[in-house]
Amino acid sequence: FGDHDQFPKALLEPIEETILKFPFESTVDTGENDQESKQILSSAVELLAGGRFPERKFTSSGRTGQWHRQQGEARVLQWLYERGAYGFSAWDSHADFVEQLTALSHLVDLAESEAVRELSTALMDKLLATLAINSFEGVFGSTHGRTNAPFVKGGLLEPTSGISRLMWGAGVFNQHIAGTVSLACMQSYEIAPMIQNIATVKPNEIWHRERHAVQPDQTVNKVTYRSADGMLCSAQDYHPGEQGRQEHLWQATLGGAATVFVNHPACCSESDARRPNFWAGNALLPRVAQWKDVLLSIHQLPQDDWMGFTHAYFPIYAFDEYAITDDRWAFARKGNGYLALMASAGFQLIQDGQYAYRELRSDSLNTIWMCQLGRKQLDGDFQAFQQKVLALPVDFNHHSITCTTLRNETLSLAWEGPFLRDGQQQELSGFKHYDSPFISADYPCRQMDIAFGEDLLRLNFERPEEPKTT
Repeated sequence: FGDHDQFPKALLEPIEETILKFPFESTVDTGENDQESKQILSSAVELLAGGRFPERKFTSSGRTGQWHRQQGEARVLQWLYERGAYGFSAWDSHADFVEQLTALSHLVDLAESEAVRELSTALMDKLLATLAINSFEGVFGSTHGRTNAPFVKGGLLEPTSGISRLMWGAGVFNQHIAGTVSLACMQSYEIAPMIQNIATVKPNEIWHRERHAVQPDQTVNKVTYRSADGMLCSAQDYHPGEQGRQEHLWQATLGGAATVFVNHPACCSESDARRPNFWAGNALLPRVAQWKDVLLSIHQLPQDDWMGFTHAYFPIYAFDEYAITDDRWAFARKGNGYLALMASAGFQLIQDGQYAYRELRSDSLNTIWMCQLGRKQLDGDFQAFQQKVLALPVDFNHHSITCTTLRNETLSLAWEGPFLRDGQQQELSGFKHYDSPFISADYPCRQMDIAFGEDLLRLNFERPEEPKTT
C-alpha cells in the first residue's frame, strides 16, 4: 500500500529502512517443529522485500534486492513442495496454521513468480481443506502437533476460529487477527465451494484418516470421526511412554465451548513457557487408539511422577446436561450429541479452585480412559444413552482394556501389542496422506483430490523435473 494516495508519507522512509536492515539469514530454518511456520514467513518476507526493492542494497547482507528475491523464492518453493508432499511436523497446529496462511495469502497476491503463486494457492487449498474436515461447528477440534492451553479449552479463543468464520460462516472472530485480516484483504484467491461444503455439511458419519511425516521421527497417523452431532479425533499410537511437549493427542467436541480431552499434566501452570503444562501436552505420552466413535487411552506413569494423576477437561457449564455415575463414568449432552467418559481408576469432580466444575481428576499412576460418543438419532434420549453405556461389558486391568461399544463391536487395546476390533487387528500406522470420502491423497502426495457431490478440486504438488546437464 506504499504507493496509495492515503498512505502516510512520513512512514515510508522508516519502513524502507527497517526492511533493508532486516536480518533474513538469522530467521530461517532450524528444522525444528516450532520453526516450521517461521520458515515460510521469513522466506516469504525475503522474497517480497527483494521484489519491492530489486536494485537497492540491503544493509543487513550487502546484497541487492534481486538476490534476496531469488534466495527467498528458492526457499519458498522448497517449503511448499515439501509440505505439499509430506504434510506438517507440527500437524494441525492452531498458531502455525494462522502463520502459514498469513504467509501464503501474501505470496498468492504479491509474488512475481507464477510458480510461487500457483503452488501457494494449492497449499492454501490444502490447509483450508484440512481445517474444514477436522472442524465441528467452527471448532478446530483436531489433534495438534503443537498447542496452547487456551486453544483446547473450547473453540472460542483459538487462532483459526476467525478464519473459519470468514471462510464458511462458523466459528467466532477473536483477538487472533493476522490470518483473518490477511485472507480478508486478498484479491487473487477465492475459496473453492467444496471446501466450504466439507466444513459445514451435517453428515451421518465421516471417517477420515491422515498421515504427516516430514521427518522419519516426526510421523503422525491421525483419525477424525465426525457426525452431525459431534466429533472425536486422535493421534494413533503416537510415541507412547515418551516425554511429550505440546502434542494434543485426542479431543471430543460437541460444541463451541463443549470440548473434552485427557492429558497427563507436567506442572500446575498454564503458561506457554511451560511445555507441556497443566492442560497443553503430556508429561508422558499415553497409548491412544480409536475406532470411529470410541476412543481408548492408556496412561502409565512412573512411580516418581511428581503430579501423580491424569485428568479430563470436562466443562460442565458448556453442556446442556451432565451426569456422573459411581465416580467412574461421566456423561454429557450438547444438543443431540452425547458423550460418555470412563476412567478405570475412578475420578473426582474438582469443585473448588481455578478449575472447579471443569476438571475430572484420576489420582492413579495407571489409568485407562474410554470415550464413547452417541447421538439421539441412534441412541434415544440422554437417559437411554446413559443406561446403554452403563450396560456395556468393559473389562480392564492396569495395562489393557476390552470393551463392547454401542455399535456392538468389541475393541481390545493393551500397552503393547495390536489394537483389535472383533478380533481383527486394526492398523494404527501407514495411512495414506489423506483418506476420506471428501479428501484423498497418497503418501508422498503428488496429487490431492478434494471432492463434494459432483464437484472435484485436484491439487498438483508434483515437482517439475530438474533440467538435465551434459
